[in-house]
Amino acid sequence: MTAVTESRELASGQKANLRELDWLMLVTVALCCLGLVMAVSVRGSQVDFGPLQAIKLQGSKLLAGLVMFLIAALVPMRIVRRWAIPSFVVATACCLLPLLVSRDVKGAHRWVHIGSFQFQPVEPARFCLILAASWLLARAGVGVSSFRRGFLPAMGCALLLATVLVAQPDNGNALIVLMLASLLALVAGVRFLHFVPLGLLSLVALGFAATRHAYVWDRLTGFLATKPDSQVGLGLIAVGSGGLTGRGLGQGWMKMSYVPEAHNDFVFAIVAEEFGFVGSLFVLASFTTFGYVCYRLVCKVRDPFLRYVVCGYALMICMQAAMNLLVVSGWAPAKGIDLPFVSTGGTSLMFCLAAVGLIGNAARADRSGSFSTVDEAAVS
Repeated sequence: MTAVTESRELASGQKANLRELDWLMLVTVALCCLGLVMAVSVRGSQVDFGPLQAIKLQGSKLLAGLVMFLIAALVPMRIVRRWAIPSFVVATACCLLPLLVSRDVKGAHRWVHIGSFQFQPVEPARFCLILAASWLLARAGVGVSSFRRGFLPAMGCALLLATVLVAQPDNGNALIVLMLASLLALVAGVRFLHFVPLGLLSLVALGFAATRHAYVWDRLTGFLATKPDSQVGLGLIAVGSGGLTGRGLGQGWMKMSYVPEAHNDFVFAIVAEEFGFVGSLFVLASFTTFGYVCYRLVCKVRDPFLRYVVCGYALMICMQAAMNLLVVSGWAPAKGIDLPFVSTGGTSLMFCLAAVGLIGNAARADRSGSFSTVDEAAVS
């Protein structure tokens, strides 16, 4: 009788997970479709680019992202766990490549250029950091609240990656990495008091960067008094000019070399201009739904490693979206960060889709009962 009850509970849990994963896929596909439409609208309006070239380029990025999604969704989670630390070490080392092989772009080395192909190593590094932190936090077991077993291993990885990023320099992504790892560690059960010295150290480092680099100070103070001719100011003009229903698809004019990075960092401003408040609400509702569905999955996943994987990637995507939207709306200092699934950045799109694939993979592996971190934690 007990076995029958357990099998029924397992079946009902699997059906609930399938419903939530369906919603997750639906939201992801909707945002990717919006990204394809906006790529044609923004890049296709350029005389030297054209709509056909825009759809080919964005389509190829989506295809690469689909391949990453399928790999992440189908690879056994035991293999993912086994390669969590080695992949993080390799990805962190790759963040040093721009200092060696790339050219200086606006005073920083953040991209690796191989012919016409280019990618940003911080994206795979941030992706692998979540795997490494999840494995270390899960291995800590009941000792995750302690400084030595919980805080030090996970945040040590984040500090290592942040140090490498500061060398590029990429202070914004360094702070994002620390925030992401801190939130995941807090969810896992690490005591909040352990983060106080790290928070103070981060503030000191940020103050030092602001005094050393004038552009850092300008960004920190600029959002308090936004100038109309600044990037954020022009983005706000685009958002405000959309009204309720927008100017219409392809009818926006702020993308005509007025708003810098209109196809990438500030694509939300063009969405608001062409689709109005309705389009803006769709984007906000989509990411809210994404976060809520992931929250429900986190609450249901039993294995610690799988739970932290789902939570970590949900935090990564939702936090990136929130920071992008706050920058465009003038509520945060300007920082070049893509809007997940919607911006045309290929590296970001690929690893965001891979993150969605791993979220689904982790949820299925937990419900199948074929994965457990308990034995490994006992051996450690």
